Amino acid sequence: MKDINLDEALALLEASPVALLITGAGGEVRGFNRAFALLMDEKGSVSLDHVQHDSSLAPLLGPERAVNWIMPDGDARWLKVENIALGDTTGISARFYHDITEKLRIRRERDALAAELRELSLRDERLPSLFSQHGILVSLEPLVARSRRYNCPLSVVVMGINTGNTEQPVRAAVAAVLKNQTRWADLIGCNNQHDFILVLQESTQDSALQLINKLSSQLAVTNTGLPEPVRASYGITQCQKNDNAASLLERAESALVEARNNDSGTAIAI
Repeated sequence: MKDINLDEALALLEASPVALLITGAGGEVRGFNRAFALLMDEKGSVSLDHVQHDSSLAPLLGPERAVNWIMPDGDARWLKVENIALGDTTGISARFYHDITEKLRIRRERDALAAELRELSLRDERLPSLFSQHGILVSLEPLVARSRRYNCPLSVVVMGINTGNTEQPVRAAVAAVLKNQTRWADLIGCNNQHDFILVLQESTQDSALQLINKLSSQLAVTNTGLPEPVRASYGITQCQKNDNAASLLERAESALVEARNNDSGTAIAI
């Protein structure tokens, strides 16, 4: 870069779109550019004396690296603060304020969209071979209607893993056990709390209990190959005449909470 003189450097800083504030060793304001002045006044006509004695500047001078600042027109902006010491002994610092409002807005929209896509996905994000909660609800609704219409049994089991190690290999091993011990017509998924969901067609609560006994025995065998043993709790319920998919799943989840709270292993919601 070609050398520039002092006047050119000052003109460059003054014209910079990034707000700049210079502070002394004692934290006193030594100077600022027009972009900073516009943070305080729509015309950017504030004086150095005004800035030095304005207590409302406290958020801009604090240790926070991001500040929510209200502009003169009332618009809220997010400013990223970058503090740079000018030399090791002078004590003078330059504070740059980058407007990141639009960046944060785009990030929030991106995160909201990602959450919406996860909510609408039929497959579990961590275990794509299983249904998501949304996928279970979509698939369960016609089964509930069929159960009410033809008075055929339909049960739901929500299984929670009680272990300090719920990393992917452990969850994948448990999912494999569930697939091996259920029928092709049964549905297997995960809810939003990462508990496993079993939808058992043509199955009563007694049949669901028998399946749980089989699962417990199989998990005991599987535990020998896992870094730490998996303990499971189960919530069971059977479809009733006034049920829909959401109420049926909610009742099974409530039974799981009861089983965990009572440390009973299994709870049945009627």
